[in-house]
Amino acid sequence: MTMNIFNDLEAIKLAIAIEERGERFYSQSARKVEDEAARSLLQKLAEDEKEHKAVFEGLYQEFLKSKDRFDDEYLYDQDVTAYFNALAHSLIFPDEEEQDDVMDNLQSLESVIRFGIQIEKDSILLYTQMIISSRLTEAKDAFRRLLKEEKRHLIDLQSYLKRQ
Repeated sequence: MTMNIFNDLEAIKLAIAIEERGERFYSQSARKVEDEAARSLLQKLAEDEKEHKAVFEGLYQEFLKSKDRFDDEYLYDQDVTAYFNALAHSLIFPDEEEQDDVMDNLQSLESVIRFGIQIEKDSILLYTQMIISSRLTEAKDAFRRLLKEEKRHLIDLQSYLKRQ
């Protein structure tokens, strides 16, 4: 029996890139803000993104070990392909060059927090779509776990903003 793992691997690679960019964004933001509570929150978010990346990297390596057992002759569903292509272009968090520009334009703590809220919302949408599209139980479980954590990030950022 052949299985289709290829688009799951691609989705996991996409998630790795997103989490890596998220770690960089939150780390840079933490260094930029003066408010100690905000710095602590942003550092925690950066650490969480680093852990998320490690989860996806481990999952990716596990699937690569058995890749030769899977049929890589596949066709994407056109809607899913279009969605992932659009996400791949922006990858939720901007790339390094764009991120430097974004960081320069985020002049206030509130703008950093609001940007974080938007990217967490985008991540929630992405992981929801990945749960729907994935064919692998292990991938679905990882996406569900990280979806829950991204929702917590969103709540934490919104709570911080309400305190201001």
